[in-house]
Amino acid sequence: MATETRTLHLTRLHLGPRSRTAHRDLRDAHLMHRRIMSLYPDQMSDGTRARAELGVLYRIERDRHATTVLIQSPLAPDTAALPADYLATPPQSRTLGPLLDWLTDGATVRYRIDATPTRAIATQDRRPDGKRKPGKRTPLFGADAVAWWDRQAHTAGLDPQLILDTPQTPATGNRDGHRVRHSLTRFEGIATITDTTALRAALTTGIGRGRAYGAGLLSLAPITG
Repeated sequence: MATETRTLHLTRLHLGPRSRTAHRDLRDAHLMHRRIMSLYPDQMSDGTRARAELGVLYRIERDRHATTVLIQSPLAPDTAALPADYLATPPQSRTLGPLLDWLTDGATVRYRIDATPTRAIATQDRRPDGKRKPGKRTPLFGADAVAWWDRQAHTAGLDPQLILDTPQTPATGNRDGHRVRHSLTRFEGIATITDTTALRAALTTGIGRGRAYGAGLLSLAPITG
């Protein structure tokens, strides 16, 4: 399938601790989305459709010393388009071709993903055409979130042996006058690959909702020896 042969670039951006622009983007998920999309050719439709068409995924990682943005996409981002003080160090980039080629059913990997576990609450409300309206989505936490990820992982070709769940800073912001909010949970641990084709597709397209706002990027590292 096409996703197996696509080139994927992984770019690591260490944000400048004194950059006001970077701090502003970190406070508003929609501004961060727009900043990342500005690193790609301005030839696609605006908004989340452009992100999907370009295949851009990203994840924000914070620790006591630095904030890092990981960006994955088939096309390498033009990091020269970032403001002068936006980065603390030069960007780091590599292709994921060797990883995609290495994936094999039965292999063991470490994984990490920030995701937005949700479920739809059933409703009796109906549209003018008589069809039932989709239920309102509500975030999941704790054991419910872990069960959600276990289902998603199996669909993506992974059988988790270890699942660690850590709530992350929610992705919040404003888009066209509407409040954006996605609750994020980081799932990481160890898993066995059960379906290489499904896993390559999940790596390329992402998993779950909120992919325009820092969710859905699945990272893998082989466990050998």
